[in-house]
Amino acid sequence: MQRLALLLLLLSAMALNGCAYGGYGLYDDQRLMDTITADRKLSAKIKTALINESFSGGWAVAVYSYYSQVFLVGQIPPDMQEKALTIARRYKPRSVTAHWFEPATSETGDISLAASLRARLIGTKGLSSSRVDTEVNSGRVVLLGVVKDDSERHLAIETAQKTPNVTLVTSYLLLPLTGHGLPDHSQNYGPIHGHTESGGYGGQGGIENRDL
Repeated sequence: MQRLALLLLLLSAMALNGCAYGGYGLYDDQRLMDTITADRKLSAKIKTALINESFSGGWAVAVYSYYSQVFLVGQIPPDMQEKALTIARRYKPRSVTAHWFEPATSETGDISLAASLRARLIGTKGLSSSRVDTEVNSGRVVLLGVVKDDSERHLAIETAQKTPNVTLVTSYLLLPLTGHGLPDHSQNYGPIHGHTESGGYGGQGGIENRDL
């Protein structure tokens, strides 16, 4: 019953994209309206282009954009990864970061874990869950979005770490962009105790920066 309740909560609060959550409410987003609109258009164009190139069905790539910085998150064969990056770069984003999940090593239920994580994010005092997008793959969690400050970023990471069955948390959470240049991201974190396993981009994929 507990699992069913969590699933119902998740389905009522989110639109599923695989196990992704795109939960930004305009009232709570740290970006300006025109930035939000531009980001949504950019991610939609890239997602459509990926689908047209057969990045769908069994292979899923979620596309996120914040301040024209694009994030590709998913699990696809190695020989398709560079092609996905090439497609994303066609649309001239400021940067492209790829986070490719390695093949699953456990039978952890992604939908159940995503529901549990969302419920905890919603219930964490001092954290606006609508600022945090999530991807879940076999116990591995990716956090994305634009949070208001370091305190909120740390809360989101800690909440994910403390969620049962989470084995690794990767944060691409950004702070509001107030000037030129790209905010620093990301870190990998183990569960519960906040141990940093590696810095930079976690060795999961590739990033390309462009200064505008």
